[in-house]
Amino acid sequence: MSRLAPLALACCACSCAGPSAQAPGPDPDSIRTQASPPLVAGRASRLVGLPVPAHPTVSVRLFFVSGAVDDPPGKEGLTALTATVMAEGGTVKLGAGELSEALYPMAAELSAVTDKETTVFAGRCPKGALERFLPILEDVVREPRFDPGELERLRARAIDAIEKGVRTEDDEELAKQALSLALHRGHPYGHFTGGTVEALRALTLDDVRAHWRRVFVASRLTIGAAGGYEGDLPARIERDLSALPRGSARPPLPAPVTRAPRFLLVEKKTTPTAISMGFTWEVKRGDPDFPALVVAVSALGEHRQGAAFRLFKELRDVRGLNYGDYAYAEHFVQARGSALQAVNHPRSHQQFTVWIRPVEPQYRLFAVRAALREVDRWARRGLSQDELDRVKRFLAGYTLSFDVTDTRRLGYALDDAFYGLARPWLETLRSRLPSLTLDEVNGALRRHVDPSRLRVVVVTHGAAELASEIRSGVPSPISYPVPKAAEVLEADRVIERFPLGVTGPEDVKVVKVEELFER
Repeated sequence: MSRLAPLALACCACSCAGPSAQAPGPDPDSIRTQASPPLVAGRASRLVGLPVPAHPTVSVRLFFVSGAVDDPPGKEGLTALTATVMAEGGTVKLGAGELSEALYPMAAELSAVTDKETTVFAGRCPKGALERFLPILEDVVREPRFDPGELERLRARAIDAIEKGVRTEDDEELAKQALSLALHRGHPYGHFTGGTVEALRALTLDDVRAHWRRVFVASRLTIGAAGGYEGDLPARIERDLSALPRGSARPPLPAPVTRAPRFLLVEKKTTPTAISMGFTWEVKRGDPDFPALVVAVSALGEHRQGAAFRLFKELRDVRGLNYGDYAYAEHFVQARGSALQAVNHPRSHQQFTVWIRPVEPQYRLFAVRAALREVDRWARRGLSQDELDRVKRFLAGYTLSFDVTDTRRLGYALDDAFYGLARPWLETLRSRLPSLTLDEVNGALRRHVDPSRLRVVVVTHGAAELASEIRSGVPSPISYPVPKAAEVLEADRVIERFPLGVTGPEDVKVVKVEELFER
């Protein structure tokens, strides 16, 4: 296999061709001051090239700093719908059906993914098909068709994704999205990226066309390519897209201020209960404390990695409460077909979150208390030296799987550009792991983690009954079908009475699932 060429980042006037010498990265503690400005600050179009000519496929990503935060009030979901119509609704040259038919014999992939701040048009094809595929991908951005029938089809699908998807079929996603609403109310992040039912129904073709011209513009674009190509492919794509309007960069976003009650209970006729909790924080990739927090949060609960981590061990392994218990140092989207984090969901403002699901309704309050207690112990006591050593060894191996494909390497490089990093994030994390000390990790915990700031979302049937239990502070004991060790039962007596952090009736709010993402 050919060796990966070093990352090249440049403004539009610079070349991105081929491998080049790369100076050593800065000391991790000085990243913030040495890094170039992030994309959200309005830099000109950037180019990211990772050529590996011997590879059989080519990945191309058109990365726009345009997302749900660009949705005008009353038009929530406009950016996501516009991107979907562009990617799936056809181009001036090809109708929607013809677009699909053109991609199939090339074994090519084309998709659009919108998040809070970004939209990525991602393409991948065999390198022998690049000359046929590239004009199609470029036309999706520069000459979308905006067919009225396709708008209606894709609008209906977006509404179904709310009414029949997140509200009905996916309690895990519902709890996550309800927590996001609670944490970001009044902030540009404060609505579901897919929109609201009412807003989606009101959007017009003129809205979509005008939004395309406003936010999918050259000033917000980074062009990335990786894999089996030669020459300066990103610069070539930039020339091909020179007709895009220059447009204007989005101004920086304010930090979110959470004003939500401690508990948001979502009433839904469902057997299992889903629980999410978290708070916003202003640490992210590039912050000197972030590698230490990644290690600390991993010790609390690494995504789908089992009983070596605290939450999973205490809630599932010891007590059999549920399926999964995990914690995250930043906004997390699971990559399709993998337990890894998906690339290209970066955010200027981040969050610490915990997922607890699914739980049988009779043990839901015990599970909430068990998670709150574990987070409290983690924050107050920190990690032990043995635990730190184990987590560092785990991450030293696990992070090697994060960028094993061209597509993921390209995704990480684009995210590095978004954050304005002079040194790639994964390189920084891997280099910091061996030297991180217990004082550094526990010090970062003390500086950034305040369990009293946690907001808790519970998706459950009988939410009003649960609200009464929470407000009253009544104990929530648990029973087991098999005997448990004395130390477990002793800890349970503490957990069942663990303080919930409710200061008054207004700290508990009940909403019906039908009210979420409606307007």
